[in-house]
Amino acid sequence: MRIGVSPWGSSREGAVAAADVAVAAGVDTLWLGDGLLTVPDFPQWAGGMEPFVELAWLAGRYPAVRVGLGAAVLPLRDVVWLVKQASTLDQLTAGRFDLVVAPGYWRREFEYLGLDFDRRGERFDDLLLALQAGFVGAPYDGDELRWPGDGRLSPEPFTAGGPPFWLAGGRATFERALRTGRPFQARGPAHPRELAPLAAEWHDRGGADLALRVSFEVAETVDESHPTETVIGPPSYLAEQVLAYAEQGVADLSVRPGQSDEASRRAVDALGEEIIPALRSWRAGRSGFTGQKET
Repeated sequence: MRIGVSPWGSSREGAVAAADVAVAAGVDTLWLGDGLLTVPDFPQWAGGMEPFVELAWLAGRYPAVRVGLGAAVLPLRDVVWLVKQASTLDQLTAGRFDLVVAPGYWRREFEYLGLDFDRRGERFDDLLLALQAGFVGAPYDGDELRWPGDGRLSPEPFTAGGPPFWLAGGRATFERALRTGRPFQARGPAHPRELAPLAAEWHDRGGADLALRVSFEVAETVDESHPTETVIGPPSYLAEQVLAYAEQGVADLSVRPGQSDEASRRAVDALGEEIIPALRSWRAGRSGFTGQKET
């Protein structure tokens, strides 16, 4: 299982500090979200920046680490430019870029652009096909977009067929991912016992990689009274949850470390001190490998 983190901060300095500690701890991926409007939960350095620009900046600062966008709201984006941006980042990182796309869940963003929120699923299906065609340079003739086959967008992706793109969202997107053979990134439930039925169904029905995006908060005692997307407790407890995700077949874990500099730093420190070492030991035990450091 790969593990990554969103370098959240209330300022540029806070985001850089979180990313520095996370990379030193050995995270596999630095993740960013995709928010259109200013909202209190997403200060500009905690989800409010244009993610492709910030990911390019992070990729240049930390060239050995993967970067990921999770999740781009596909019905709100120009797919032609999304293909160009994603292919460019795929080239700049030599294939160390993951793209997650979602139909969206904030009605006010659709209203801001004059789009029908209730038709986002239908639009999402069409734009998924357009995204795939754009990456491989194929012609496309859909409900929302069409282009001929006598040219292709520049640049071509570094990764053959385009950078890996996964689906994220609710039940309908879960079913889309199964139908199309795409990996799926679940957003909660955070606790492994609550994730277990969804993970079992995914694997039983032949799903590809299963990913998970959760929030971690470090506290002296375990607290399960908060929303199911947040896991709260001591670092050792958080590490136990990560190992339980791995046992359930989660292939990629994306951690949101909090919504303040202090909370973010505590969670990122826990990754380095408890969580990633526990995950390395689990990997070694599964593979029989005990020598070279694994990340």
